[in-house]
Amino acid sequence: MKKLFSVFLIVFTIFISADMCAYSSENKDYDNIIKITKKMRRLSDKNKIDELMKFYSNDYKSFDGYNKNEMAEIFLMASKLYPESKTKETIKKIENDGDLIKVYMMENSKTKLDAKGQDAMYAINNKIKGLMESYADYCIIYKKDEEGFKVVGDEIYDETTSIKYGEALETNLELETPKNIKPNEEYTVKMSIDMPFNRFVVGSIGHDNIEYPPNKVPDPFRAINSTGVLERVMIANSKGKNEYANSSFVFFAPFTKKSKEASISGMGIYIKRINTAKEEKNEL
Repeated sequence: MKKLFSVFLIVFTIFISADMCAYSSENKDYDNIIKITKKMRRLSDKNKIDELMKFYSNDYKSFDGYNKNEMAEIFLMASKLYPESKTKETIKKIENDGDLIKVYMMENSKTKLDAKGQDAMYAINNKIKGLMESYADYCIIYKKDEEGFKVVGDEIYDETTSIKYGEALETNLELETPKNIKPNEEYTVKMSIDMPFNRFVVGSIGHDNIEYPPNKVPDPFRAINSTGVLERVMIANSKGKNEYANSSFVFFAPFTKKSKEASISGMGIYIKRINTAKEEKNEL
């Protein structure tokens, strides 16, 4: 399962695949923007990444600092990892900001992540059902050039992802974090989980800079007591980068005469974005 964990943490919410709602536009530019956004969705659904990236400006810079080539690599990786992802995306509003047009969206996505064999070697019967659910509140930023409207950036206001397997699918988990942080600021992350009956539970809490390529820092697991609460005080990075707070947990079923060893009956990861305070970030 360690293999699965390391892969999932690379790209949990970057793949933009939309089921657009009907939207009443105000002008022809807005109509054009909606058509482009829908076309980008169709291209991403078909994994036509090269064609998708034609709608991105060479000067593109993401909210987290990715350039166009890095974003193309992330799209490609996500399309291979989550080919059956089901995503619904809703346009909330469109507005002008100088020579930019911002499209504000909400996204909800679900992906089945059932594992078996080598990828589930520590699970009961070497197979385990899983589900990834994600939510994002963000906007895509367009700018017009000689070729038409191109994506020049984005802004991500809220983003969470949960990955659960086995018994954890029925488990409620909350992760309390600050909305924003400042460089070198001390902050607390608190995980609260519904404890299962007759299971030994371990968990961890950590944080990572949102950057490409990703640099996941391993976090030690600790036993979680009957309160189901795990808390950690951390120091924000000094570079002014946005961060992901993350919590992981594992349920262990007890030894039995049949199994002769403990088995994983459930496991999960919960990831939540924490943005660096706006005044600390470089604007487009």
